[in-house]
Amino acid sequence: MSEVTPVTIGHLDSILKDFYIGPLQEQLNNEVMVLEMFEKAKISWAGKRGVVPVHIGRNTGVAFKAENVAIPDAGSQDTKRLTFSAAYLYGRFEVTGPAIAAAAKGGTASFIGALELEMDKLKEDIRNTADKTAVSGGTVVGFLNEKKNSADDWEFRGDLDKLAVAMGFPAGGADTDVQIVNCTNQTLQPSATTCYEVLATKKVKAATFLAKSAVGTIDFTTALDTTAGAVSSGFAAAVVVSEATPKAALETEPVGIYGNLASEVHFGVDRGQAAGDATPLQSVIMTMSETGTEAAIDLTLSRIQEVIDSIASLSGMEPNIIMMNPFDRAKYIHLCQENLQITRTGAAGQGDAGFLGLSYGGIPIKAARHVGRGLMLFLNTKDWKLAVLEDGKFADLDGSVLSRVQNKDSFEGFYKWYYNHYCCRPNANGILTGLKFS
Repeated sequence: MSEVTPVTIGHLDSILKDFYIGPLQEQLNNEVMVLEMFEKAKISWAGKRGVVPVHIGRNTGVAFKAENVAIPDAGSQDTKRLTFSAAYLYGRFEVTGPAIAAAAKGGTASFIGALELEMDKLKEDIRNTADKTAVSGGTVVGFLNEKKNSADDWEFRGDLDKLAVAMGFPAGGADTDVQIVNCTNQTLQPSATTCYEVLATKKVKAATFLAKSAVGTIDFTTALDTTAGAVSSGFAAAVVVSEATPKAALETEPVGIYGNLASEVHFGVDRGQAAGDATPLQSVIMTMSETGTEAAIDLTLSRIQEVIDSIASLSGMEPNIIMMNPFDRAKYIHLCQENLQITRTGAAGQGDAGFLGLSYGGIPIKAARHVGRGLMLFLNTKDWKLAVLEDGKFADLDGSVLSRVQNKDSFEGFYKWYYNHYCCRPNANGILTGLKFS
């Protein structure tokens, strides 16, 4: 009678690799929004830091001249270097000793079942985290509409959940420092004196935060003075967490779309008015309110077109995708229905009031729940790059995915992904904020 070889942790690890790890990693790579939208870039890494040159200025040695006069002086292309660190995303799972014991007795199905429970949920958590930080990763959490309800009560559009966590909710919130950065584009409004500059540091009031955020506003403990043109008409201001402890935590994340388009400093390059030469790195960040005298208003087709036209004016390009929250998609559908005329001839057919797909001027519209309510993102995906220091994978330490947990009857493994995402041409992208919240 042949000897029966018992199932060991090594055998289980092989089962794990062959039947689960590979397909799970492939699913993650295919389902995370970052990888779907952003091109994987080949960049130079100096240790843990990535360095990318970006073009910000054309050769000035081009001009018409009269006959027999000196031709233009030689010019050159102007570039800047973006410098950033990789962010480290981890996901950890654990399987108990009894599940291992059951598998050793021939019940490998119970072992795989236990892993499916832990790792399927882990996959969802990793995907959810990567999706969320693709939009609002980093310290820029959202935007102020220029119309305030009072001197210290402002309409906010962005990641309210993230701001709540930064303030210490749900354990009990505390007044939290944020910087207000004016996102006026200097080229679109040359008269503005504070383009992409920090206007003030204010504390978001914790006592009223939960009630106010439910209707899309936040309170400051002291008034935000707008007499110096804090938020220019038609343009928004970014809200950037600057309180030391939450700021340090947020800086471990990859920089999302909000941060790539709205932060004062773009991966080491100051794009504010004081910098003078980095205006091509300024984005188009506009509000529904054009005059500065209106509260947040309903979405209009004309304002969507103005954002697209402004992007085209600055960059010579148009966005190839528009992203919005599902709640705002419903508002756009309502606009479509208002502008839709239907003529029927012949026998009645099946009625369907919904849409298989949405677009504006041929630009597809995608609904994403991690885009803040009251916002639309206008993106040219060719300008967005995924900088990967190490591809996402389950750690294979010494040839084994599973390792024993100290002082516990369990084995564990973890997923790791070292990456960041950056925009190499911010002026070909834009944000429309200040849409009516409800």
